[in-house]
Amino acid sequence: MPKTPVYPHDAPLPGVRTSHRLPWLLTELNRAWRMRLDQRLKPLGLSLATGGVLWSLAVRGSLTQIQLARHIGIEGSSLVRQVDKLEAEGLVRRIQNPQDRRANLLELTEAGAPLAQRVIAEGVAVRDELYDGIPDADLDTTMRTLHLLRTRLPD
Repeated sequence: MPKTPVYPHDAPLPGVRTSHRLPWLLTELNRAWRMRLDQRLKPLGLSLATGGVLWSLAVRGSLTQIQLARHIGIEGSSLVRQVDKLEAEGLVRRIQNPQDRRANLLELTEAGAPLAQRVIAEGVAVRDELYDGIPDADLDTTMRTLHLLRTRLPD
């Protein structure tokens, strides 16, 4: 006999102050978002991990590996594999950091820049699908609330 989920998607939501559902929902949303974006990037020959590197460099410009790892939320060793792959494909390059000769900066190449823009476009498309039909005021309140909650927990 199949087990009934603890929180079926169509069940009434419990009171937020007496439930641990909010963090669970955020985790599930993040997982589903990442899976959808990963699916959208596959036809481009990218994974979520490699797409995230391209996206971050397009948005932030040149970054050290430490800055990039922090920005996309992965461990440095995982990032090195992604950067090595993208560098071998000619999409990113390592350059010497003029402020710190011990650290390299990562930047998009001319071949990587248009692909990064396609990654961003796929991310925007997933976001727009997700937000479709939800009033802007609700999304604004959600964003403000999540930002406030984030400031209450240290890194």
